Amino acid sequence: MTELQEVWQQILAPSSLLSVFSILLRLLLAFLLGSVVATVYRWTHRSIANKSFTDTLVLLCMLIAIVMVVIGDSVARAFSLVGALSIIRFRTVVQDPRDIAFVFFALAVGMGIGAGNQLTAIVGTFVISLIVMGITYFRGIAVKRGEFILELTILPGAEDSIYQPIFSQMLSTYRQTSQAISKSGNMKLEFYVRLEDPVLWTKFAQQLRQQEQISSVSITEK
Repeated sequence: MTELQEVWQQILAPSSLLSVFSILLRLLLAFLLGSVVATVYRWTHRSIANKSFTDTLVLLCMLIAIVMVVIGDSVARAFSLVGALSIIRFRTVVQDPRDIAFVFFALAVGMGIGAGNQLTAIVGTFVISLIVMGITYFRGIAVKRGEFILELTILPGAEDSIYQPIFSQMLSTYRQTSQAISKSGNMKLEFYVRLEDPVLWTKFAQQLRQQEQISSVSITEK
């Protein structure tokens, strides 16, 4: 009974309560900044954001903050944690490199909070968020101006100028950015294009697809 009382007194000691309060504050800050990261991702995503992924960003930020608190200044704990986490295998394939950037964004914020650099985490979160939203804004301007990345796959034996009449008719300017030939002999071309009328991008793609010697057409935002 005496031992239990001693343990309970240690838990209720001012230093212990202060430590618990500090951990709770770090978790709360990690939750708030993780929510900011997830919100920025959702606002700037090209399509409907995956709810599971945005929730993961918030949880990841909080978990990394806790991990950093546990590690503290102990190098031995850090190596032990790496060894324990090395058994985890992630089988989800991340198709968009932008998603990877946001995962590292959440990791960096959580690490900053857990390591006690709260000011760095707060400033970094808002500065990077403003930059991401700025990039998205200017990307939207480029789309409104009719600027796109066009990828064509041309069958073997086709003339290189098969697309020239359509380009001359519907584009105000274009520039070839890459060219490659696959093992099957198909030629893959990539262009930066600007449509004379951005509204007609579907018609532009349709005219290219009607060409028998063009096997695939892909248009993405610049």
